Amino acid sequence: MKFFFVCFRKENGEGEKNSSELLTKLLYILNNPKLWWQYTISLSLHILVIMSKSKPYVDLPILDISQPLQPSSLSSLSQACKDWGFFHIINHGISKDLCSQLYSLSKYLFSLPSDTKLKLGPLSSIKSYTPHFIASPFFESLRVNGPNFYGSAKSSEDILFDKQNSKFSETLEKYCSKMADLSEKILKLVLMSLGDGLEKLFYDSEFNKCHGYLRINSYSAPEQSSEDQVEGLGMHTDMSCITILYQDEIGGLQVRSQDGNWIDINPSEGTLVVNIGDMLQAWSNDKLRSSEHRVVLKQPVNRFSLAFFWCFEDEKVILAPEEVVGEGNKRLYNSFVCLDYLKFRENNQIGRFEKVGFTVRDFAGIN
Repeated sequence: MKFFFVCFRKENGEGEKNSSELLTKLLYILNNPKLWWQYTISLSLHILVIMSKSKPYVDLPILDISQPLQPSSLSSLSQACKDWGFFHIINHGISKDLCSQLYSLSKYLFSLPSDTKLKLGPLSSIKSYTPHFIASPFFESLRVNGPNFYGSAKSSEDILFDKQNSKFSETLEKYCSKMADLSEKILKLVLMSLGDGLEKLFYDSEFNKCHGYLRINSYSAPEQSSEDQVEGLGMHTDMSCITILYQDEIGGLQVRSQDGNWIDINPSEGTLVVNIGDMLQAWSNDKLRSSEHRVVLKQPVNRFSLAFFWCFEDEKVILAPEEVVGEGNKRLYNSFVCLDYLKFRENNQIGRFEKVGFTVRDFAGIN
């Protein structure tokens, strides 16, 4: 009844009128057959319009990683990693205050003159800054490499700022170190979701040399507001094992479903988004999915995010273990060296602004 009442208000352009008056009018119409048939057609059309504008929704699991996961949670994680390659985590130990500090540093960082930021750009020796019109006209970012996160941040800081700003490097080092510990914890849970005992069997032998890096991302608001959403970062897959994302309340992250639809992954306070990357998809023989995703700008405001990528070492040879492939199944990927795949991706972009046209399947997939 409430839904029809809302439709009735919108249909009659009476959204600001007294609700009791409108309800009385609606009840009068429903009790008069002649009027009822007239308004049924109108309301039905309005309902169809609302349904046509509705967006698909996916119920991603939210995992409390401060507690050991129960079998039901592991089952939900396994299904989400197979179907979507995305899930949420809570009670992760990353405080709101720390994210707020990084947001303030980001605003200051990206407000610096372009000439200053370009001292760290693609033509510099450090190459930690990605300017506009490399990945997107709306996107820019600063990269902080591990395992010496402080040293990497400090090298950028010394060039960016006239005065020493130790808080910049110290805050980034604190966040990245927490993210590295968190990545190890999440990766073990993902391995557990693949099968009993796989975490203990393979974590130390396959994942003990993983490393991480952070991208501080800033998305500029489109100059003109429009009902059409603007692509802030084009469709791509991550080349990591896993990626942990903090996105501000503006949102804009979308994942592509297996039937090609774009699904919003809305921000929720206190949660982080985790997604599977190409390297783990290949290692798991497609039991874990590295989904195509993108960022769209729906509001005329700047957007901020922190993306932490946890990756195999460059020299790592990726080959799905027999225990992961499963008895009677075949490997879906040839073995390959991680660095070779990174170079392949860098040299095989198609379309404008690095929209990825090639993934790990194109590189090492067995036909």
